Amino acid sequence: MRTLVIGCNHRSAPVELRERLAFGEADLPAFLAALKAEYPHAEAVLISTCNRIELYVSTPVYNHPRIGEAIAFLVGFKGLEVPEFAEAFYSYEDAEAVRHLFRVVSSLDSMVLGESQILGQSKQAFEIARRAGTAGTTLGELFQRAFSVAKDAHTRTAIATGRISVGSAAVDLARQIFSRLDDKTIFMVGAGKMGEVTLNHLMATRPNALWVTNRTDQRAVELSERIRRRHAVDALVVPWSEWVDRLADVDVVISSTGSRDPILTAAAFEPIPKRRRYRSLLLIDIAVPRDIDPEVGRHDSVYLFNIDDLQMVTEATLIQRREAINRCHEIIEANVVAFLESKAGRDLGPLIQALREHFKDISDAELAWASPKFEHLSEADRKLVEQLLHRVIQKILHDPLQLLGEGPPDGARRVYADALRTLFHLDKEGV
Repeated sequence: MRTLVIGCNHRSAPVELRERLAFGEADLPAFLAALKAEYPHAEAVLISTCNRIELYVSTPVYNHPRIGEAIAFLVGFKGLEVPEFAEAFYSYEDAEAVRHLFRVVSSLDSMVLGESQILGQSKQAFEIARRAGTAGTTLGELFQRAFSVAKDAHTRTAIATGRISVGSAAVDLARQIFSRLDDKTIFMVGAGKMGEVTLNHLMATRPNALWVTNRTDQRAVELSERIRRRHAVDALVVPWSEWVDRLADVDVVISSTGSRDPILTAAAFEPIPKRRRYRSLLLIDIAVPRDIDPEVGRHDSVYLFNIDDLQMVTEATLIQRREAINRCHEIIEANVVAFLESKAGRDLGPLIQALREHFKDISDAELAWASPKFEHLSEADRKLVEQLLHRVIQKILHDPLQLLGEGPPDGARRVYADALRTLFHLDKEGV
């Protein structure tokens, strides 16, 4: 089996491109079903977060999709054109794909180094694929190993110390704009997981007032009640129909909804600065697709930051965690080698069986052809001829099978395996 990943993240593509490729949780089953219909032999898991969209695929060696086909399918499913995203996508195969997934799930590839949310998001994506029937044995073993690696990396190193979430980075950004937050009114727009994580971090600043709103009022009420129980702080629930109007009375807005289109347009915001008497307003848009029209940020009194801007807040942690990063890489590399060794052994089984059956078919065909010429032979002599042919085949196969079985480096093993598939046309059998 071959494994590949194609994707784009906060390093390879700006939020303007990522938001066009983003998938909501409810969209994943339809995408996976369409992929399975197009490529029946493929296993697939799609991870879509605010910072990355990655498609993991495993297929028999000579089956599809290939890298270009996977990119075309993902982009085409969104009704977009591939050339527009030509520079945004990266891709990895086999060992590099395994290594990349281990780094992603261990949060070494995250905008906020050491954050734990990507592990939960990856588990959720895998579970959706499992229920959809697209995560089979190969990806199942790969992702379970990745989850184990992430646990090791977070428990055996200091990678998860300090400010380690997008929510906490948003709070740090607010502190950079305002010297204090205990006299500010903070407005949380959206009642999803990201919004709640951010609010929990905000509580440490003891804001003067806290407001929450959500398109579904009941979810805003439930979030407000959880905040009150956890932090003994009352959060005012603002009806969704009024939230834009109430921007005149707040200081910090953190927006994280699942809307496909901006919920705050430049036209709707236009009268707000004057009503505020041009007091500073901090808008932190951590949604993908973005909640706030970038044109809103053109006002002199408005500070608008999106998910990509948070990267500047987290860069300082990179130096502080260098030792932990190096240790995480050691853990990942050890697990990459162990996983590939195990996988190589499993992958060779079908190939060796197919090779033996291929030579047996040749042997049987030749015996059938020569059988009329053996009519004068006794039954014992016939058996002797069959045994002789069998021994010749076993000796021919002995060296190549031993070479594969002794476990050369994975790259060499794959070259040898591919050569055998090609030389004896075993690719037609999908092994």
